[in-house]
Amino acid sequence: MKKNSFSHCPLILLECITNRKPKKKMNNHTKEYIKISELLYRKQSGLLSEKEQVELDEWEKKSEENKKIVSRLSSAIKLEEKQLQYDSIDPKNAWQNIESQISAQKPKERKLLLNFMKYAAAIVLPLAIGGLLVYQAMNTADNYSDAIVEQIVPGTNKATLVLADGSTINLEEQKDTLIAGKALNQNNKLRYDASGQLAQAEARWHKLVVPVGGEYKLELADGTTVWINSDSELRYTDQFVGKERIVHLKGNAIFKVEKDSEHPFIVKTDDMDVRVYGTEFSVMAYPDEAKVQTTLLEGSVGVALKNKAGVVQTSMIKPNMQVQYYKGDVKGEIREVEAYKYFGWRDGKFQFDNEELGSIMRKLERWYGVKFFASNQDVLKIRFSGEMKRFDDFSTILNLLEYGTDIEFDVHGTVVTARSAYK
Repeated sequence: MKKNSFSHCPLILLECITNRKPKKKMNNHTKEYIKISELLYRKQSGLLSEKEQVELDEWEKKSEENKKIVSRLSSAIKLEEKQLQYDSIDPKNAWQNIESQISAQKPKERKLLLNFMKYAAAIVLPLAIGGLLVYQAMNTADNYSDAIVEQIVPGTNKATLVLADGSTINLEEQKDTLIAGKALNQNNKLRYDASGQLAQAEARWHKLVVPVGGEYKLELADGTTVWINSDSELRYTDQFVGKERIVHLKGNAIFKVEKDSEHPFIVKTDDMDVRVYGTEFSVMAYPDEAKVQTTLLEGSVGVALKNKAGVVQTSMIKPNMQVQYYKGDVKGEIREVEAYKYFGWRDGKFQFDNEELGSIMRKLERWYGVKFFASNQDVLKIRFSGEMKRFDDFSTILNLLEYGTDIEFDVHGTVVTARSAYK
């Protein structure tokens, strides 16, 4: 995919700064204005969190000037209403006119105007880029054929249940159905009967397999809720018997564990065991990832890291902490994180925090069913931060990545190649 030019950015920038009197020094609130412009764009894009909404509201209430700034920037972001107007403007001629006006100024005035343009760009350019993303999202037909767009679609709620006898059930085809006399498949959730839990009885192992391009919600027999991400599987019993509640995970899942102080809930993966009594946490343990992670949203959990030789480290973590372990290492890393970013996919969001493109590409592969290739290893190490809607068109996702990095994408069917835009 060829990278589109930023031809509309100068037009937006000029519109936003019209009637502003130039100042010799950059405003001390530049960073603050950039932050507010980003929040306004996120609000219009439907990505604003409750915390960010409160921050935006409080800033706007501080002064009448702030209210005017919010009004002005909000108007500038609404590119959909101005698309036809911008389409009728020739950016090249517009810049020539601007340059001729600057050239006509006296040397001192010219320097002042150019400095002002530079400082104004520092304030407004993030807004202009944000607006351009909306514009590009509305014009994806220029970059992708209809056939390609039809092939690459977001994931859906789908999974296969494997029973104890090895028989399989496609949950998409068995909606509103009681399965094996124990589990009700309804509203894209498989819910097990909670009666008779932890009694001395025979339990049967089931496995929920979520394919590439899928996700599914599961309620276990003890009331624990599990959100299972694409290309993942969870093994569990149809009822919990004995002193422990044990499940086995491959892939990525979010657990909201029903509290039971006498019967610990244990998530087992190839490289770590996570022990809890009642809390909400995320585990990422894909076989094709070099690392595994446990991220805690609330409560506390114990994490035992292990390799082929046995357990190498045990740790207790608190909310907004994460255990990260590179497979085969002698120990893992405990670090503070913004935990909510690792739970965003459950709410329909991709949330990336200074994440390498290689990791982002693998997540997109699992959700959109595509195959990524990179022109070289350096491309995979480029980092990106931001939020995207998980159910957006694939073309919109690529546009956002392009304008947030120095990367271009070529799409052929479901094969996507990433390369540096400057090589």
